[in-house]
Amino acid sequence: MKMPGRSPNASLQLDYVRDTLFGPVAQSVECECQMADLTLKGRPGLRLHICPPLPDKVERAHSVAFVWDGRSYRGVVRDKGKCGDGGMNLLLELL
Repeated sequence: MKMPGRSPNASLQLDYVRDTLFGPVAQSVECECQMADLTLKGRPGLRLHICPPLPDKVERAHSVAFVWDGRSYRGVVRDKGKCGDGGMNLLLELL
């Protein structure tokens, strides 16, 4: 279901980095997402809604990168939360 302010679902390659006891681990998965622009404390950002099923340990991601409609995005995860639909929202500060 499309939520207000979000783009339609798109399949994209999501690259993310998470920390482990042995250092950072990079992962790359294909998943369905929606995106909405926003501003975080005066800086450009976006809300990335990852549709279920969630990628492995994406809730531990601290940075993400992906291409949406031919444009590259990279950002630092500033907040995250699970959604009622089983998905997850990542609030990203764009770099």
